[in-house]
Amino acid sequence: MPMEDVSRQGVSRWIRDFLQREHRRRNMLIPSPEDILATKGKTATKAIIKGKKYKGATVVEPVPGVHFNVAVMDFPSLYPSIMKVWNLGYQSILCSHPECRSNLIPGTPHWVCTKKRALESLLIGSLRDLRVEWYKPKSKDKALPAELRSWYNITQGALKVILNASYGVFGAESFDLYCPPVAEATAAIGRHSINQILNKAEQLGIQVLYGDTDSLFLKNPSRQQIEELAHWTEHELKMSLDVDKVYRYAVFSSRKKNYLGVLEDGAVDVKGLTGKKRHIPVFIKNAFDRMKGRLAMVKTPADFENAKKDIGDIVRDCYMKLKRREWVSMSDLAFNVVLGEDIEHYTKTTPQHVKAAKLLKENGVELRAGDLISFVKVTKEPHVKPVELTAKGEVDVDKYVDYLHSTFDQVLDALGLDFNEIIGLTKLERFM
Repeated sequence: MPMEDVSRQGVSRWIRDFLQREHRRRNMLIPSPEDILATKGKTATKAIIKGKKYKGATVVEPVPGVHFNVAVMDFPSLYPSIMKVWNLGYQSILCSHPECRSNLIPGTPHWVCTKKRALESLLIGSLRDLRVEWYKPKSKDKALPAELRSWYNITQGALKVILNASYGVFGAESFDLYCPPVAEATAAIGRHSINQILNKAEQLGIQVLYGDTDSLFLKNPSRQQIEELAHWTEHELKMSLDVDKVYRYAVFSSRKKNYLGVLEDGAVDVKGLTGKKRHIPVFIKNAFDRMKGRLAMVKTPADFENAKKDIGDIVRDCYMKLKRREWVSMSDLAFNVVLGEDIEHYTKTTPQHVKAAKLLKENGVELRAGDLISFVKVTKEPHVKPVELTAKGEVDVDKYVDYLHSTFDQVLDALGLDFNEIIGLTKLERFM
């Protein structure tokens, strides 16, 4: 692709172009989407998520609470690995050879060709091997200069973006080689692989705390148990399963895709929690960061009671400052959202940041797509105002208390703390 196209077009276009280039280089005909759909267009599994065409990944229910010594094992580039190992592609899925019909995809009626390697399997598998076997290890090689490690890391990250999208594009109607059974088969094998590993972990006496698509969180596994699980996966599933990181401890709420983990060096990983998101007000984010810093100091279960007390104090302090309107400046309460389009293009719906942008425009400020809109929640219609136009008395403090509640509740739930009890709200007051 020309560099201008690379920089202006999405990852699905990159994948389309490098697959089409290989077709041309090998003098292969490029089928139309209609040609593929006519023979291979049907899916067989029922989607759990509304709007999807087929059943997706397995998510293991989290075990809420605080757990020490948690090892995270994951498949490096799971879906590209599946495409490589199982020979998935529009050419190989549901092939015309009668003898291949017994080579079934687990959990589906689809079969895969055993006679010919699919081009997608070959190309995506090669990119996967480049990333996992060369660029990713080099990015962590301390013997290399920091600048070179950084370059390797950027390259492996770019490859990861392409690889992560390489399975999903086959389930997207806008993709030129759209072939839903390829995407469906990839997800089905992913589910089958995770379930097989869950069974093996149980046999080895390892408690699985949580699992999401391509990773498993194991509670206090021994080195021998980890090695056995990895060896079994390599031997039986023909895919690698590696230790990605080890948490000193991890905090899980009852929600999926929401957890906090503290590494041995005190670094805190936050997944899916509101306090991590960039657009939230600095006032609340600072309190969330203080909580993270306090959690990073915990090294043993015995440390936890003191940490819980301190976290309660952090939440209560933030709540009281909100109620007393003791923020430093109005920008501390600002939600920051980028204007995705010019204001005139928002016709069907008007998001909060667009309402604020319209008020700015009425006050003579020129705005265009890509501008950052900073707004504050206020009590009167339209319930938002640009930071520049908001007075302290207009702020809707109750909305910020609600946001403080939702931001912290995800972690407090796992710590066994209750937001309403922390701020001193009685059960009767909650009911009212």
